[in-house]
Amino acid sequence: MERREENFLRLAERSIYGHARSPYLALLKLAGCEFGDLRALVKQEGLEGALRALREAGVYVTFEEFKGRKPIVRHGQTIATTARDFDNPFARRDFVLQTGGSTGVASSVYQDLDYIAAGAPHQMLMLAAWGVLNTPVLHWMHMLPGGGLRFILQRAYFQRYPQAWFAPVGWRDSRYWVKYGAATLYMIVWMRLLGVPVSLPKIVKIDEASVVARWMRDMLNTGKGCLLYTSVSRGLRVCAAAVQEGFDLAGATVRVGGEPVTESKMEAMRRAGVRVIPAYGAIDTGAIGLGCPRAAETDDVHICEDAFAMITHPHPVEGGATVPALNLTSLVDSSSKLMLNYQSDDYGIVQERNCGCPLEACGFTRHLHGIRSYSKLVGEAVTLIGNEMLNILEQQLPARFGGNPLDYQLMEEEDANGLTRLYLVIDPRVEIADERQVIEFVLNALTESSPMGDAARCMWQQDQTLQVKRMEPVWTARGKFLPLHIQRSGHDS
Repeated sequence: MERREENFLRLAERSIYGHARSPYLALLKLAGCEFGDLRALVKQEGLEGALRALREAGVYVTFEEFKGRKPIVRHGQTIATTARDFDNPFARRDFVLQTGGSTGVASSVYQDLDYIAAGAPHQMLMLAAWGVLNTPVLHWMHMLPGGGLRFILQRAYFQRYPQAWFAPVGWRDSRYWVKYGAATLYMIVWMRLLGVPVSLPKIVKIDEASVVARWMRDMLNTGKGCLLYTSVSRGLRVCAAAVQEGFDLAGATVRVGGEPVTESKMEAMRRAGVRVIPAYGAIDTGAIGLGCPRAAETDDVHICEDAFAMITHPHPVEGGATVPALNLTSLVDSSSKLMLNYQSDDYGIVQERNCGCPLEACGFTRHLHGIRSYSKLVGEAVTLIGNEMLNILEQQLPARFGGNPLDYQLMEEEDANGLTRLYLVIDPRVEIADERQVIEFVLNALTESSPMGDAARCMWQQDQTLQVKRMEPVWTARGKFLPLHIQRSGHDS
């Protein structure tokens, strides 16, 4: 922890100033910041202070710029980029995971096994802090191109292997099943040959959450406890299934991520008797925040300060509100992506707090909570960035069913059970004989958009996550229409 500034400067010198094609180098030059200037700035202001000064000077990238979907425009200059330009030129490319894509192009993120290993101690510390480091584990997580294998590899690093692996999407459910099914099997075979006792994933779809709940109950009956790795919504489904079938999961712990951990979701899971560990991270980054055992807020996490520097910057959103947007900077040499004030489209409250938990004793003193996205929609742990849906909402739906782009809107809400629902809002003026055809059309369009769009289709189709709501689309207080309408929390102002 005490070498954060040194690690940042070494990474910047090698991978930014030593890499002529780096977009960050172009931004630093526009700001008039040579490496000697950067070193002096860090010495004078500290790491976070230096990053704030760079942010004010225009040295940052937005989510859309980082994904290569928009060029960087600063000080009247335009810097054309692709997503590959933000890859760490010195990181290995051992295998690939994928995140959501736009305009039909998925975003691949190369994984360096050294970086996965570097994140393993974070998981060990968090699990130890919660007292579940040696607890039997079940993974209900995706096969490739999802991130399930990354968690299994990290647990293999500290020799705590999962007792079972359930996957919510079947081998042949996706049109890309041959490619990614073969890749998953290839990695499992090699892991087994190298002595890692990983099992083949058993297909347990999201409407079969009772299968997971009964497995956990059986494990709890042995007196050994149980730890479930899954997404927020799937964790909620497991707990609801247990309650519905008349048994509790007292003594179990559920480690969740992939979606906002709201109070209603947390309370619904706790009704089954489980403890919930919130975690914050992404395919691009790995773990960013570790759940605090002495949380002050529902989604309270400790920032992994040895791996990331985090600052916030005011960002205007719909309705005239301003949110504290998170800006990330990577500090690990083997990180797959280089980040220098990367504004990730998430926002939250960063604060210093003495909680007295074991993670604080390890030096993780900064907390993050109230984590939400200001331009992404999330349902069943599948994230769709804004542009992925814009073509469907503004062009394809009006062309197929009539109306204009102002007649269609996607809205995210929580239902009475705490589950995240996505509603396709359609103005009543648009005459549609069968609303089921609209849903089918949208799901098919997602399949055609990208592999992760197809993953969204698989998940949402299983449990009817996407539903039609006939009403006038919502406009902001300032009379602005946004095709993607995201409900705000109390931290928006």
